[in-house]
Amino acid sequence: MRKIAYFPADTMMHTLHPFTKFFFLLSISVLVFFIESPYLMLFFFGLLFGAFLSICRNPFRYFGMRTTFLTALAIAVIQCLFSKQGKEITNLFGLSITAIGLQRAILISLRFLIIILGSYLFILTTSPSDFTFAFMQLGVPYRYAFMIVTAMRLVPIFSIEGERINFAQRLRGAQYDVRKPRELFFHMSAFLGAILYSLVDRVNKLAVSMEGRSFGRYSIRTYQKRLSFTFRDGILLGSLGLAILLFSYLNWRGIL
Repeated sequence: MRKIAYFPADTMMHTLHPFTKFFFLLSISVLVFFIESPYLMLFFFGLLFGAFLSICRNPFRYFGMRTTFLTALAIAVIQCLFSKQGKEITNLFGLSITAIGLQRAILISLRFLIIILGSYLFILTTSPSDFTFAFMQLGVPYRYAFMIVTAMRLVPIFSIEGERINFAQRLRGAQYDVRKPRELFFHMSAFLGAILYSLVDRVNKLAVSMEGRSFGRYSIRTYQKRLSFTFRDGILLGSLGLAILLFSYLNWRGIL
């Protein structure tokens, strides 16, 4: 399984400005909560899945993605079984599945998937350094911009560290068996203690490294490269703005 982390490439998604991708992610995450049409929700999901294909990546091969889809499937099943409004479509083992229940199952599960997939797409195609430079060029103090890049880079590092600690515990005979709660609690306590120690150790090393490089001494920072909006960014932002206006109009008219 692949890790969720940025990978350099020359695809169109990679060459877009970080703020363009961030605004796209934010817009999609907000719009899905106002969509009540399952067909339109399926269209957005297909659009997002096509974006993954455009960067030559299969989302099912990334760590945690199968669990995400299983969670979405569980949400859909719960909505189908416990939502009783509307006309009954079928009866499965004494449990009725209604039209509104099926519609809510599609809407809520796809909302969950679209938000997760959009976040993954943003992380895969956006360099943390470029995202930081974009905030600095916008006028945000580089102290606060540095927190963004630090958070984006430390998350996959701690994920790898957790796997190493888990693997080391299993090599020493540790077994996470829910049928033995005492041993499970002991191994989980040891695992969390090792994670916290690794967290404190890395933060301490980062603080020493920043102090050794006189971080925060100068109020003006130089840039490794200048980021600017391109013609592609303008087309995408304009199309996204028109889509939002069209969606708002159709929603106001009650068409959607």
